[in-house]
Amino acid sequence: MQNALKEIQRLLWNPKRNYQKSRRAGTMERWVLIQSRISGCGSLMDVGCSSGHLTSLAAGFGLVAIGFEANWAVLSEARKRLKPYLSLGFVHFVVTPETVALLPACDVVLCLSVYHQWHAKFGPAGAQQILRTLGAKARKRLFFEPPSKQSKYGSNPPDFTDRDERTIVAYNCGMLGELFGTENVEYLGGTRASRSESLRYLFTIQTAS
Repeated sequence: MQNALKEIQRLLWNPKRNYQKSRRAGTMERWVLIQSRISGCGSLMDVGCSSGHLTSLAAGFGLVAIGFEANWAVLSEARKRLKPYLSLGFVHFVVTPETVALLPACDVVLCLSVYHQWHAKFGPAGAQQILRTLGAKARKRLFFEPPSKQSKYGSNPPDFTDRDERTIVAYNCGMLGELFGTENVEYLGGTRASRSESLRYLFTIQTAS
C-alpha cells in the first residue's frame, strides 16, 4: 500500500510535469480567445501558470503579467527559458482557501486547468471559495478552464458526462452562474487538450460592474 501511494504521489507531483508543453496548439487557441476579450486591460495574473507560456504571451501583448505556480521545478524552468520582460514575473505560491486572499488584484485573472486540483484536495466548497475569491481579485475578467473528465476531480466529481461538450458546458455555466451571476458568464469554446481529453472548454466571467 505504501509503495502504491508513493507511485501515485510521484505521478501527481512529477517535477518535470508540464502540461502546456504537451498542448502547444491548444495554448495558442486559448490565447486567441483570451486576447479577444481583454482590450483595454493593463494587468494579468495567471494562477497555476505552469511553464508560463500564457503569462509570457500576455506580457508580450503589453500587459503587466505575473504567474503563480506551486511546482518549484516547473517555475524555475519558466524563469530560465522565457524571454525576460520588465512586465513579466513568476512567483512560487501554493493556493489554498486560506492563502488565496493574499494574491493581488489584477484586471484579468486566469484560472486554467487548475481548479480540479483544488476540487480534489479541498472539496467542492473549498474549490468554489477559491474561485469566488479569484473573481473578486479580477477587476475586469476572470477566465476559467475545467477538465472534461470526471476522474480529474477526485472522489467527488461534478455531474457531467466525460468529453461531452453539452453537459460540461451546462454544468460549468450553472456553477459559475451561481458564483458570479448567469448574465456575467460567457462560454468561449473548446481548445485542443490531450489524447484522453481531446478538448477542454474555456469560459470567461465579466467582473467589472
